[in-house]
Amino acid sequence: MVVEFLEFLIKSGSILAISVLVYVLVLSNDVFFKLNRLWLIGSLILPWIVPLLAMPLWMKKMLFANEGGIVPIHTFVLGNEMNPVPVSMMNHFSFSFEFFCILLYGLISLVLLIRLAYGYASIMSLKKKVECKSYKGFSLAILPDSKMGAFSFFRTIFIPEELKKREDSTLILEHEKAHCAGWHSIDLMLIECLLIFQWWNPFAWWARKLIAQNHEFCVDNAVIKQIEQPKDYQYLLVNLLSNQKQNQLVNNFNKSLTKKRIIMMNKSDKNRIIDRLKGLLVLPILAFSLLAFTNPNKAVDVKLEKKSEKTISNSLDLQKFIARSVKYPLVARNNNVEADIIARTTVDKNGNVKGVKIVQQRGENIVKIDEVVIVAKKDSKNTQNNVQEGRKSLEKETKRILKSLPRITDKNWMGKELEFKLKFKLQ
Repeated sequence: MVVEFLEFLIKSGSILAISVLVYVLVLSNDVFFKLNRLWLIGSLILPWIVPLLAMPLWMKKMLFANEGGIVPIHTFVLGNEMNPVPVSMMNHFSFSFEFFCILLYGLISLVLLIRLAYGYASIMSLKKKVECKSYKGFSLAILPDSKMGAFSFFRTIFIPEELKKREDSTLILEHEKAHCAGWHSIDLMLIECLLIFQWWNPFAWWARKLIAQNHEFCVDNAVIKQIEQPKDYQYLLVNLLSNQKQNQLVNNFNKSLTKKRIIMMNKSDKNRIIDRLKGLLVLPILAFSLLAFTNPNKAVDVKLEKKSEKTISNSLDLQKFIARSVKYPLVARNNNVEADIIARTTVDKNGNVKGVKIVQQRGENIVKIDEVVIVAKKDSKNTQNNVQEGRKSLEKETKRILKSLPRITDKNWMGKELEFKLKFKLQ
């Protein structure tokens, strides 16, 4: 489970990094602010979805062309983890380091979650404490603290009383109203939720800055279309630039770089066709990159593997089935018992196994199946020495495996007696 979660984090972080880099290198200087916003929102959603999707078959064959190697005829199998003590002793250091990393990751994520909850609670508490009015269908909260700048959160505009009294307060209110109308707080909440899991990813923090900046571009573009003198609005941005209190969950009036915002407000959009073609050229590259981080569909592989186990058509299928199913009995391991178990079974004309018996030596004129070696870790602390009980458990395990064999379709085996040899060894 830890490995799968780590793989998911790496894939989602890589997808976010690719999307952010494409935005910065190709799209960030375009005047299609709303389309850019959709791109950034997609950058927050895709990392949760793409790693869970099944990889297309053509890409899987291309990326994993050499996968699925050959299983050797003499299969060496580590004993099933029926006794966890030796395993934990072998991996004590790695387990401790893994546990430390998981604990550190969880603690930092918890801190960010608490920070997010505290920020939300602070805004709600602030709204309850101050006077609230209405402004063009939105809630308007008048703040007594002059050190706080104007900001918006979902459908509420917060503005200090001192700014409310200014002659140009209408521009500030229109600016924050545009934030509310665009539901920009949803984007900020999405990136904050992503940061809880992707705090280690510098591209996630970069994405938060880009999203806030894009919000300002969208709002500035909307405001200057409503007023006769755009310069008045630009002067207002410069005059209000100060070290005011800010919250990561809200849209502050002067949150983004003012110089960059003014440049984007004055930028010409005469190259719209070129900009759109540039975006279209990026899409195939991005789509291929995202598909490369989809799940190779291991579930389908397992399903096909299980389906193949319904019948055994050759020696390789037989060896693979035994290797996946056999266990080194705990009784034998506790008694430090090793043994070579020889067993015979008859395959009827329909390919079904009929009867399993244990013999002491290999016979003549019988179809012999290549031996399988089952290896388990020896526990030096065990002081038991009941060889008879240990051997009985090995014989019982051998019978269990052979009785559970799927139907055999190899015509060379059908209607004949097969002989198996399982070597149980401790190391």
